[in-house]
Amino acid sequence: MRVYVIIRLVKFYVIEGVLMKKLPLLKYFTFYSFIAFIFTGVSILLFINSHMINDQIDSMKRMTHLTLYYIVEPELSPKDYNAAISKQKLNVLDMKLQHITESENILGIKIWNTSHSVIYSKNNTVIETKFNNKTNLNEAFNNKQNYLISNDLVSGKTIKVVKIYLPIEINNSIVGVYEIIKPYAEIEMHMKQVIRIISIIVFLGLLILYLLLLKIIYNFSIKMLKQNEALLSNSNDIKEAYFKLNLSYKSTVLALSKAIDARDTYTAGHSERVTQISLKIGQTLGLSPDQLYTLEIAALFHDVGKIGIPDQVLNKPGKLTDTEFNKIKEHPSIGVDILKTIEFLDKAFPIILHHHEKYNGSGYPSGISDETIPFESRIICVADSYDAMTSDRPYRKGLPHSVAVDELIKYKGIQFDPKIVDAFLKIDIEK
Repeated sequence: MRVYVIIRLVKFYVIEGVLMKKLPLLKYFTFYSFIAFIFTGVSILLFINSHMINDQIDSMKRMTHLTLYYIVEPELSPKDYNAAISKQKLNVLDMKLQHITESENILGIKIWNTSHSVIYSKNNTVIETKFNNKTNLNEAFNNKQNYLISNDLVSGKTIKVVKIYLPIEINNSIVGVYEIIKPYAEIEMHMKQVIRIISIIVFLGLLILYLLLLKIIYNFSIKMLKQNEALLSNSNDIKEAYFKLNLSYKSTVLALSKAIDARDTYTAGHSERVTQISLKIGQTLGLSPDQLYTLEIAALFHDVGKIGIPDQVLNKPGKLTDTEFNKIKEHPSIGVDILKTIEFLDKAFPIILHHHEKYNGSGYPSGISDETIPFESRIICVADSYDAMTSDRPYRKGLPHSVAVDELIKYKGIQFDPKIVDAFLKIDIEK
């Protein structure tokens, strides 16, 4: 059953692997999962290896200590650990330990006394009188069993060995230490077999886990991909709907603007011309798309307040009286009052309200000056003045382009913002 599951999962991985290029999440998951699984697998194997080595050596220590307790210690008295052992006792120990060393594959047995001298040695080497590594020996004299893995010269060959240190206790007193030397290959051979089996189990377990998680991530990625495509499609639909709505707004604004201009046959198309000139100035000055949009709406509606001005005043062929001119000056405020309920025009309100302000503060309705006048209002002021000067009126013919330009230059810094006049001079005017 397990083999069948693995085959199915591997088949899924191979078939669907080509989609990895389209699904970045799968690539990231595969990369980080590989790192995590390698780290997890190696950590598990190292832990098991270390744990099993300790278990193997602990087992050696228990068995060896028990054997030596019943064979060696009955033959030695406490005095033997403080002086040279008699030849007769050495022969007895050699005879009793011969079978143990052969059956248990022990390379050597040494007995150390508390003076760190070897009082007995069962091996093929010269008996050592001093011990080079005192740490392990001292731990054993402190009644702590321990071991050391090292490379030693045995029968002319350097091999890896395990040295086990076991304290010898008589009458609750430590009188010596056993040093048992065994080949590490005995442990290593057993460990290799066990580690191989564990490695296969761990690898297969992690592989199955990875492939199962990959299947989940793949399904999730496909679902997210479809959702993204749906969102993108909806986004495009929303953009298209917004674009159509925006066109509808503009068409409505343009129709209203034309309706306003229609009240005065001499200024028909005035708002559209002011809008075009204003946009060209705004583009020259580097206004953002949002600013240009607001400028366009404000320019188209800048004279909407003239709806509230009586025809006899608005279309009077002669010079206006002070009272009549004051009535004309109300049209920016009237315009804002008319439009204030239309939410999408709210950014255009201050621009419409102040498009007749003058740069030196002598304009209307608020008499503000310089930078306190909305930037877009200053643009419309230049465009509006130019178109007014070049348009025919009942009481005069429109001025030539060059004359109107001279007037704009003449009143730079007085009526008009100098920067905007300079920008106006860079654009092409279609008359």
